[in-house]
Amino acid sequence: MYQNLIDEFSDVIKTNDVFNSFSFNFALNTIENSSHNLKFLIGTPGSGKTFLINYYEKEHKETLILQGTITREELIEFLYNDRLIIIDEAQLMDIKLIEYIRTLTDTKEYTFLLSMHTKEAKEILNKEHFKTRNIDVIELNPITKAEMIQYINAKLIKNNANHIFSKKEFNIIYNYTNGNFRYIKKFIKTLFELLDFASKNNLSKYSKINDCLITMTAIKLGLQNV
Repeated sequence: MYQNLIDEFSDVIKTNDVFNSFSFNFALNTIENSSHNLKFLIGTPGSGKTFLINYYEKEHKETLILQGTITREELIEFLYNDRLIIIDEAQLMDIKLIEYIRTLTDTKEYTFLLSMHTKEAKEILNKEHFKTRNIDVIELNPITKAEMIQYINAKLIKNNANHIFSKKEFNIIYNYTNGNFRYIKKFIKTLFELLDFASKNNLSKYSKINDCLITMTAIKLGLQNV
């Protein structure tokens, strides 16, 4: 009964299903218009960095996405000065490789975007070799409560399931997820999985969204202690 909604909120990258939050659009615009050869895209895990760079790659042909597990030898094979090289999960890279990338961008021949977690990025950017360079730091922030409601309602309307949540329930969900895009999707997906289970097992007490189901979802995702 709820399978379409479960699929709708699954944590799968679908670049044709973009949600244009203010932070997303600002980050995208900054990447597109930046004149600096070294850029850092930062944000907490689940903020949407990987989705954004995949969306950017789809829209810009001269772009290549590599992973933070790449070695220096492998990286050299991909060096072309006419494209943006994006490295996802760049916090996994050895600091010596990141410093090598910095020296490459100093030549103005190569352009890199390093996508990584905020904490690790700030530690790197505070190093002397980076503090004196022209670097764009683009931070992907949590979405607002209004944006979360807009995102969820758009998905519900698409599946003819609008007016499921009350304002109070939206507030509770936002408080649990803190605007983290991945957490929001996981929360709604898990909530519909519980509703689906209740429906298939004739558990009438859980036939619609209520405080109990929301609490059960939070516990299942480790967002609240039992």
